[in-house]
Amino acid sequence: MRNFALGIVDDDEGTLYTVSAMIGAMGRTIRTTSDPREAIGWVRDGLVDILLVDYHMPVMSGLDVIRQARKLSDSVVLLALTVEESPETARSLLTAGADDFILKPLRFADFSSRITLHAELFRYRQNGRTGGISKGLAESTARRVFSLFTTGEGMTASEAAEKCGLAYPTVYRYLEYLVAKGQLNRRAVAEDGRSGRPNVIYSIAQGGIQNR
Repeated sequence: MRNFALGIVDDDEGTLYTVSAMIGAMGRTIRTTSDPREAIGWVRDGLVDILLVDYHMPVMSGLDVIRQARKLSDSVVLLALTVEESPETARSLLTAGADDFILKPLRFADFSSRITLHAELFRYRQNGRTGGISKGLAESTARRVFSLFTTGEGMTASEAAEKCGLAYPTVYRYLEYLVAKGQLNRRAVAEDGRSGRPNVIYSIAQGGIQNR
């Protein structure tokens, strides 16, 4: 795997130490800070490819850091660190621009697999694609489409296209992109028990962006 730059912002020195040790065990280094503004500066200056962001911080919330970082870069991978795993928390993080979240307390096996997986996500973004999905998709539009599902309601591609005002083929590509990333689920549902082609319903995936 090619080199990639890591950073973390967390107001807890113990977490910064633990993450540094875990990254070191993976044979890598990581920038650490308790200052959200410094972390945002890393993104602005292109110094990090993957940024870990604590969800609960006193000066600036993790959500605010993620929003500002995402405005600065579509390619940086943003991972939230949180003790909360509710669907509402997952939706708020993903809508803000996070790519995934890692649950505290941190466990090395899960942490290292998340980092390895998202290093690949960053590489795909740099190449203009994600996991084999066609080029030409914008992360900002993907978040716009994803936001349609934050109420928990499922819908077809036609319904999503109507709600967001984009052409059906475009919305379909983004829906499949979000399914490939693990943000959405896809299921076939027979229409009122009728035979024939079922409706394909998309809905938000529970528990984060990537299937664990």
